[in-house]
Amino acid sequence: MATGTGLTLGELVARSGVPASTVHHYRRAGLLATGQLGPGEAHRGRFHYSEGDLEALQHIRLLREEQGLSLSEIKEVLPAVMEGREPPAHRDGCDGPQSRLLEAAFTLFSAPKGYTAVTVSEIAAAAGVAKGSVYRYFQSKEALFTAVVEDLCEDTAERFARTVAELGGAEGLGRDPARAALLFGAHVARAMPILLELGARAARGDPPSQHLAARVLRTLAEAAGRPLSEDPVPAGLQVIEAAFATVLRWAVGPEWVDGPTA
Repeated sequence: MATGTGLTLGELVARSGVPASTVHHYRRAGLLATGQLGPGEAHRGRFHYSEGDLEALQHIRLLREEQGLSLSEIKEVLPAVMEGREPPAHRDGCDGPQSRLLEAAFTLFSAPKGYTAVTVSEIAAAAGVAKGSVYRYFQSKEALFTAVVEDLCEDTAERFARTVAELGGAEGLGRDPARAALLFGAHVARAMPILLELGARAARGDPPSQHLAARVLRTLAEAAGRPLSEDPVPAGLQVIEAAFATVLRWAVGPEWVDGPTA
């Protein structure tokens, strides 16, 4: 039952069907109007949510799944939708041009030559659309990269949360750390090229990349750590650090310990 201060996270998840990690991702993206609980709860990062947040989650799901909008686009149109004005015209479904562009961009940006060498023409060709059609959905290659990061963050956070549940929480992770490292390593390996590109931009001092990288890291840490601890970020960071170490060992191979051979 909702408290006098609003809905708890658990209540919001139960009523909306949206995973907790995704709720936190939307909150940090500025899509939900939340307020922290009293001073005794603030240090734990607990938030309360309103009926308006529940309604917003329902609209966000429809805009993403039926309209094919990115989170940045949803942020622009959500206020109007919440006020009952007409939603944007139908864009495409999960197999439409925008989804194909995101998938093609993810694949090409993850390839060895990386983001810088990939052209909009290549992305359009891989997605099966005309080059000019790309700009109907994304203002630039940079905007497309941001949308890829947002989708990858949401997908990876959901994979992290499911994996913790499948392993049996903290007890399961402790009982079979090798299997945990393997599973989380596989998730990180898939995301690694995009995360490295984002991290490099942040390290060079690009403010939008720094903000996005911090949001992505916190989202992933909370997704992995929330089932493990009341202080989820440190717990989740330990999982992520172990997963990154596993991927790096896979990348360099077993010979790295002895150093290069002549």
